[in-house]
Amino acid sequence: MSADNQLLKRLQTGAIKGIIFDFDGTLLDIREPLQKSIEEVYQKKNINADISNTIEEIGALMETIQGYPLPKILLESYDMFEYITSLKSLTFFKKLEIAVRIFTKYLTYAKEAPFYPNCIEILKKLKKSFDLFIVSHNQTRNVLEHLEKENIEHLFKGVYGADLLPALKPDPNALTPVLESYKSTKLKEFIMIGDMPSDIISGKEAGVWTVGIASGVSSKQTLAESSPEVLVESLDELLGLVEQKKPSNSK
Repeated sequence: MSADNQLLKRLQTGAIKGIIFDFDGTLLDIREPLQKSIEEVYQKKNINADISNTIEEIGALMETIQGYPLPKILLESYDMFEYITSLKSLTFFKKLEIAVRIFTKYLTYAKEAPFYPNCIEILKKLKKSFDLFIVSHNQTRNVLEHLEKENIEHLFKGVYGADLLPALKPDPNALTPVLESYKSTKLKEFIMIGDMPSDIISGKEAGVWTVGIASGVSSKQTLAESSPEVLVESLDELLGLVEQKKPSNSK
């Protein structure tokens, strides 16, 4: 049986205890605030770019650096900005200026970002069968503000932002607070679900199952390169797999 079929069987037979979600791009739809931030800055700076590719590249950068303190961002910014194709011809300091402007706008616009359609109802359904967690590079207070706004913080057994994590994804230790919250833990009773390769890598290296969800910043092709056990287009598709009836034994 293939890995994906093993995971689906475990999901459908109650052999999974906990689901660990990334937040931004997985539960929270950040595409519009990210695109708006990029387009406003690029228009002002007269930068032409393939917007879909730029959103994926800068989105990956934003998800990483929102968990970093400013000194660390500045220290590692040269390597970070190297992979933004649309800024390759610019000097480092110009890249830094543009990235800071985008990030500043994004932090403002993201406060009003909505949850994905049906997300809240899906979480309520999953809560009936699984312990739910969030492990995010966002600050815990920001994640909780979104959850409290919709009155759904009670659906999660634990919410861990960058300020509460011993390490950031893709480091597998990012999942340690969740796994250590149980007296006894079998790694294959947990799933890491995220929209970024870093989510998948951290889950695989921690020894839990992984599900890539391609409704966020990363393309399906990009997520597939990280080899999650299951790759879905949306939370609705994920719920459909969980609720899928087991095939009958009839010939």
